[in-house]
Amino acid sequence: MFELLFLPLTVVILLLILVAPLIIVYLFLRLSETAFEIVGFSHWHATLAVFGSILGSLVDFQLIEKPISSYPEWYIYLLSLTGIEVPTSFHPLYLAVNLGGCIIPLIISMHLFLRGQVSLKKALLGMAVVAAITYWAAQAVAGEGIVLPVWLSPLLAAAMGLLLASGFRRAPPLAYISGTLGTLIGADLLSLITPGILPALSPLELHQARPLTLSIGGAGVFDGIFLTGIIAVLFAAGIVCLLGGNCRERR
Repeated sequence: MFELLFLPLTVVILLLILVAPLIIVYLFLRLSETAFEIVGFSHWHATLAVFGSILGSLVDFQLIEKPISSYPEWYIYLLSLTGIEVPTSFHPLYLAVNLGGCIIPLIISMHLFLRGQVSLKKALLGMAVVAAITYWAAQAVAGEGIVLPVWLSPLLAAAMGLLLASGFRRAPPLAYISGTLGTLIGADLLSLITPGILPALSPLELHQARPLTLSIGGAGVFDGIFLTGIIAVLFAAGIVCLLGGNCRERR
């Protein structure tokens, strides 16, 4: 009798365990679509942007045909002139650009610029602040990539959007651009050209047979650009709703 009474509860728990991941995925997709709708996209364009970014995160475009294992001679010469002493050789690696984490955010940002939803001067200022702070906070972890605190870029971007926007309505688009492009520039590009970063990311003693891939904006060594834009927009929009009192207002 006890086993018969306990069986339904077991089934319910198993169903919850199976369904919970699906619910989490659905909520993530809906929040991502909502973020793009907040910055001015239609429902279908928002859906396309979300799934394009997610599927695009699996696509890397290599910038070089063959892996490199040392800095170019002109770079080493510049290092000698400045007196900076860092390793110049490293484990072989490819340089790549990710479709979902770099190219698509660039396209979305250009779309927001062309629609006149953000001021170019304010966007550049927001990008510069986010880039400077993320560059300072970024840490190179061998075999993993450039590591940032998860909350840093989204909070910075949301703050810049709210501080620089002319009225709260323009805060979410400005937060998106500041967060995605600022993090790409600061944590990815500036780190990439910093002396000693490549040897730190891909040291000679790295126990890996194949060349490492440094994917700018990607899910490999560099990541988090897509989530930065989404969370920054939701942060900014949430504060707009709290302060403005009208969460359904459209731009």
